[in-house]
Amino acid sequence: MDIEEKPRCHEVYDRFVVQSVEDPIDGEYDLVMSITLLEHVRDNASSIANIFDALRPGHETHHYIPGKGHPYALALRAVGPKWQKRLIRALRPDSVEETGYPTFFDHCTARDMTRIFEGIGFEDVRVRTFYRANDYFAFFFPAFIAVSAFENICRVLGWSYFASGFVISGRKPAAD
Repeated sequence: MDIEEKPRCHEVYDRFVVQSVEDPIDGEYDLVMSITLLEHVRDNASSIANIFDALRPGHETHHYIPGKGHPYALALRAVGPKWQKRLIRALRPDSVEETGYPTFFDHCTARDMTRIFEGIGFEDVRVRTFYRANDYFAFFFPAFIAVSAFENICRVLGWSYFASGFVISGRKPAAD
């Protein structure tokens, strides 16, 4: 599933759907997963509910979500989507084709997303946080060092709000 048509997706995947995850998902699935998707969604509570509804009972979902408290996420939100595109072109020209979509970071913390998963009915909700996104600041060495130090402090102190990202997983209860 993606919000836009991608070259060759209908050749690579058994089924490719163009739609927002905020809309109900047609069909039942054994596994639903995403990588760096949910920070681009305005309403993650609806999205997670749609994923829950699309899963077969007893099956799992897994998502890697960039954290909204990381300096990179704070910078994205501060500059906005228009300037974000310009800055990516200037500072990370190799990434222009793969990044630059608007970001909202709706509930994109380990704690908030855990509450949503559990509130919707997922069982065995697991979260693993990560603290390594300093490469976004490689264009300016002092910022790279500062962010690296900040990430290490947050990791040691367990400040998950400032994590660069996290993986969250949950299982839909088995049918009785």
